[in-house]
Amino acid sequence: MTSWRCVSTMPAALALLAAVLAAPAQAAHPFLTEDPGTQGKGNTELELGFAADQGDPSFGGRGTLFGPQLTYGVADRVDVIVQGFWQTQTPANVPTVRGVANTAIDVKWRFFDDGGSLSFAFRGGIDLPTGDDTKGLGGGQVGAHGIVVAGWSDGDISVYANAGYARVRQPGVRPHIGFFSVAVTGPDTAPLRTFIEAATYWNTDPAVAQWPAIARTGL
Repeated sequence: MTSWRCVSTMPAALALLAAVLAAPAQAAHPFLTEDPGTQGKGNTELELGFAADQGDPSFGGRGTLFGPQLTYGVADRVDVIVQGFWQTQTPANVPTVRGVANTAIDVKWRFFDDGGSLSFAFRGGIDLPTGDDTKGLGGGQVGAHGIVVAGWSDGDISVYANAGYARVRQPGVRPHIGFFSVAVTGPDTAPLRTFIEAATYWNTDPAVAQWPAIARTGL
């Protein structure tokens, strides 16, 4: 039997990072941080993510990103994931560019699970240059990425931590990007849950050493 879940939000910070890196590292919405859960054999999940950003009009302009992701459980602890991107960019004083960006093909493996509170997983894959790099839609070359995921839960609180890496082949972008994040959430089974999350990553600008950071909370 196949089951479906459709989700219609995408964390803007991750979506825009994905647009720059051409590597999704997509977590369950609305989190930046990946959890170690897998779909289970024969189950399918569809996520429909959208983000919009308004930057400095004199520099960054504005942009949108639609990132549908399809996940299929090939085994109880192994998922195959395909995620594409439709991107719109309006840089300052430049006509709007829109079209298909890169496509990611991933495998996620939950390699340790104690059957209760602690689990570990790895998600990794390649970024295919399906976009027109002459228009800024993707890097024009195959890239790669991977995330090590840790998860712990006592039933009332869950803690997830990620350490990720992306090999980026895009002009003007740092070729090696590290990413670290942690999230603390309420029960996953609750209709509403609170969360606290923080993340940081190597600056995508090779000339800037400062690491951008993200901290947020919500219900």
